Amino acid sequence: MTSRRPRALVRIALVAPIIISVGLAVGRETFAQEPPESTEPVRSGSIEPRYEFYLDPYLGEDSGARDVSSIVTIFGSGEERLDALLSGPSPGGAATLRLGRTLAWDLPVAWWFGVVLHETFGHGGRAREFDASPGVHLGSPWEGRVSFASFDGRGKSTEELLYIYIGGTEGNDLAATYLERRAVEGVRMRPLELFFLASNRLVASRYVLRTTPDPRTEPTRFFSEFSGGGDVANYLGLLHALHGAGTGITSSGVDDSVLREWRRLTRQAWWNALDPGAWWAIASALRMEARGDGSPALPLPRAGRFRFLPLFSSEWTPSGGETSLELAMAPDAVPSASGDASRRYRARRFPPWFSFVARRGRGPSGSFGALGAAADDLSRAGRFSLGGTAEVWHDPRNGLGGGARVRARLLSGYFRDVYFDLGVKSQGYWIGQPATAGVYAAVGLRIEP
Repeated sequence: MTSRRPRALVRIALVAPIIISVGLAVGRETFAQEPPESTEPVRSGSIEPRYEFYLDPYLGEDSGARDVSSIVTIFGSGEERLDALLSGPSPGGAATLRLGRTLAWDLPVAWWFGVVLHETFGHGGRAREFDASPGVHLGSPWEGRVSFASFDGRGKSTEELLYIYIGGTEGNDLAATYLERRAVEGVRMRPLELFFLASNRLVASRYVLRTTPDPRTEPTRFFSEFSGGGDVANYLGLLHALHGAGTGITSSGVDDSVLREWRRLTRQAWWNALDPGAWWAIASALRMEARGDGSPALPLPRAGRFRFLPLFSSEWTPSGGETSLELAMAPDAVPSASGDASRRYRARRFPPWFSFVARRGRGPSGSFGALGAAADDLSRAGRFSLGGTAEVWHDPRNGLGGGARVRARLLSGYFRDVYFDLGVKSQGYWIGQPATAGVYAAVGLRIEP
């Protein structure tokens, strides 16, 4: 643990009670006034939209993935109220208005919230972790590529710079994964949230396949992208500086090692773009907009008494690009005898959702991979619900390593649904977690109307 981490935890200890008190005082009253359930059919066993506010030591990717998603949920709730007012005597007119809103508002705004997460909490969070004085400029949802994050890279190691450059897509990847797990669990999401899910998952693919020029056919433009701070070009340049040998990236072209990594990123970008959850989200959102927000999302595949969804993703790590396959599963919903609205659909023999993940990559220094698992509400101990996540990995630079994070959520009392995360990891890359080895902590609040 570095000397910076204790100071960050002290800041959390000072700020967290204020955030939690405000959330409890304002959040419960606000969300308690949600409109009655829609008269449209909602999938049996669905759980009302979830709001989650999280504070990690550096306001990093994990905070952004949860907090920005909650802001999108609030906007989606507003759209649902508006649709309820507009739908009535002219269903065809309401459908036309929803279509116009989708094109003029939902799509650009969903992408823009992903940009906010990418720049403010992704690049910004990693820069805060390394005391790199981040700054963020955000354009509007209807402007082009004008948003960016800046930081002071003086005195930073190549590996620290790598973490900063990969932080943006890292945050988007986390948000997409969290939302897909919610979908499997049965949490109801509005169209704006579904478009947000898809936009986050597709960021890494878009960066490689569309935004960044091909170094083989457009070496001059690729070098300009590299000089201008482009994520992919700088990631490849820093990866080469950390692991490789040769000329690297120049105005006349790139060497074979950089080209080899570019080709690998391209293949991985196609894998990421084929993520079933992203296309399920788009199809479900368009169906909802056509029929009205009260209609259910498309059904997920089933295996016996379980819903499941395979999650395809690609990550840029300090050892090279990797692809991941996660299988998220949830048991059939059953009513709870207690009638607690936030927990009425829980098959108690299993957690509300659980998942298994396998990661595989290869970089300039060789192959690497990881195996992991995660679950929510895995067991209950008195007033606490316990869940968590764990991974073990092997990479050429750090060898065998691993990490685990335990979550304890309060189930009763005034601070009900406040939760605390306590994690520990060895040296090595674990998506969304601190770069250095040691112990870390975070606090959050989950509101389920």
